[in-house]
Amino acid sequence: MLIHARLAADAAGVTRMDRPEWGAVNPRNGEVYMTLTYNPSRTLDQIDAANPRVYKDTHAGDSGKTKGKGNGKGNVNGHVIRWAEQDGRVGATKFQWDVFLFAARSSADPQHINLSGLTADNDFSSPDGLWFARSGLLWIETDDHAYRDASNCMLLASIPGKVGDGGARTIVNREEDQERLMTTHMGKSAEASSLRRFLVGPVDCEITGLTESPDGRALFVNIQHPGETTNGKDFNIADPASYLSHWPEGGKARPRSATLVIARKDGGLIGADVV
Repeated sequence: MLIHARLAADAAGVTRMDRPEWGAVNPRNGEVYMTLTYNPSRTLDQIDAANPRVYKDTHAGDSGKTKGKGNGKGNVNGHVIRWAEQDGRVGATKFQWDVFLFAARSSADPQHINLSGLTADNDFSSPDGLWFARSGLLWIETDDHAYRDASNCMLLASIPGKVGDGGARTIVNREEDQERLMTTHMGKSAEASSLRRFLVGPVDCEITGLTESPDGRALFVNIQHPGETTNGKDFNIADPASYLSHWPEGGKARPRSATLVIARKDGGLIGADVV
């Protein structure tokens, strides 16, 4: 069961999700959050209430290295799902759930794709890492394959709310000449006061891995593989100047992964003024 967990789950008939990445538990109410990064293979006949979107994104690439070329398809941008076990018991056999956030471009169709009402100030794609801060904030990291022609991978700060703070939503999915409706459960729409872009990483990086000091006054964030793609024909592995990024040293230095340490100027609890 432990070695072949996914095969065992298939045999049990569980819901197949869109590439689960990180999970996190809200320490204030016990609700569980899971990032579903994206799924280019999901088709119209495979949608369900927990994975209710299938669409094309003409801006999205087929991989992280195409940066805006080609057509993304399936669940292009991913979403964050959450659930609350009955009576808050970890041994419960029933639970309530909803989709906390649907990732999308701010310019995407609000009836079909940008369901959470994201704006240019907080839109994102491919949610990955999750971390609940001591302050109560939920940090969301991205490992973006579809949106890097508009922005690099990022870290967002969100106020989590709770399961059931939104409502039911029926989504119209279209694929060529076919149409299928799917009803799902959504969290409340994202507002500037509840979801904000906190930082944006250097070119080609993934924002992944974060934690904070026990007192919640220092946040540690990993910047992974910046500048992993190059400027093409001029690339020379022996010449760091040919990389697209030279972070963190700048100039013509070879790009390197690193860990950021972030603290408030007043030394206070990170996020204490918003939660």
